[in-house]
Amino acid sequence: MNYTESGPQAGEFLRLTLGFLSKHNLSATPVNYTVWYEYASGKNPKLKETIDRMLENKLPLNNKHVETLYQKFISDGDRVVIARLLTKLNLMLHEITTHVVETEEDLSTHGQALDHLADQIRGVQDFDDVKNIIDQMLDTTKAIIQSGSRLQTRMKVSSQDLKQLHKDLEVSQQEARTDSLTGLTNRRGLEKRLEIERIRARQNNAPFSVIMLDIDHFKAVNDTFGHLVGDSLLKGFAAVLSSQVRRNDLAARYGGEEFLIILPETNLEGAYAVADKIRTILCKKEWTIKESGKSIGSIKASMGISQYKLGETGNQVIQRADEAMYHAKNTGRDRIVIHSELTSA
Repeated sequence: MNYTESGPQAGEFLRLTLGFLSKHNLSATPVNYTVWYEYASGKNPKLKETIDRMLENKLPLNNKHVETLYQKFISDGDRVVIARLLTKLNLMLHEITTHVVETEEDLSTHGQALDHLADQIRGVQDFDDVKNIIDQMLDTTKAIIQSGSRLQTRMKVSSQDLKQLHKDLEVSQQEARTDSLTGLTNRRGLEKRLEIERIRARQNNAPFSVIMLDIDHFKAVNDTFGHLVGDSLLKGFAAVLSSQVRRNDLAARYGGEEFLIILPETNLEGAYAVADKIRTILCKKEWTIKESGKSIGSIKASMGISQYKLGETGNQVIQRADEAMYHAKNTGRDRIVIHSELTSA
């Protein structure tokens, strides 16, 4: 979106935005701020219509829901990355084309000069005429070499620029799929990886499992200690997950205080072992506020596990893990529930 409003307008939108964040008990993260700023400014009609409908129906607007709105109505994801890189690529292409055209014009001029010398050769009368033609041929040849050398130098620079653009592409792709707060893969990256695992499972007939995790009583931490502590907790929780997954596994922030782990070539028993290890670490860990050293106690999590069934969508396997996780939360928290056992119970 383009923000071109005047100073007074921007100030009013800022006041409204902060009011919405306070009203809905949301931290002033870039995602939350952007969603409510665009709502306040009315610049995003579809976003405003959706939020108005949610407010009318008294639906919750917590961090998870706001992040979903951001992904759906504001973040252009890969399209933004591609557009930015294509702009650079078009500029480079224009420069290369210009260099080639200039060289062709130079060569055309030099070609005409050589044709003129060919005509002069037919009228040579003495040594002075021969010397004059040789001198002109040397000058023209030197100019041709210089034109080619300039093009070669320019093409070398363009080649270096293309290599840098390729690096920029890799960095941009990584940033577009990374959660800015925790450093884990974000929902967009998760969906792409999930599709890869579905294809791999179908081709190799190998199972994969997912673990959905939700931090217990996270809202109480925010309410008691503030959103900055809450954000720090999310980072610490993400670090615990990262330390317990294999290189080929994927730990992602699903939204708000919910996280998801993809475990390739892992059955339910293996997934439960990973979840139980994470639970044990959380039970033993004492969380403190870094600045003051004040303890916030132990942090627990409710977890749900599902194993992919051939033919189902990525959303379906996540939904089953989500159902198991909510069953764990509704039956005491700090539990691990396997969806297949839930449905057979």
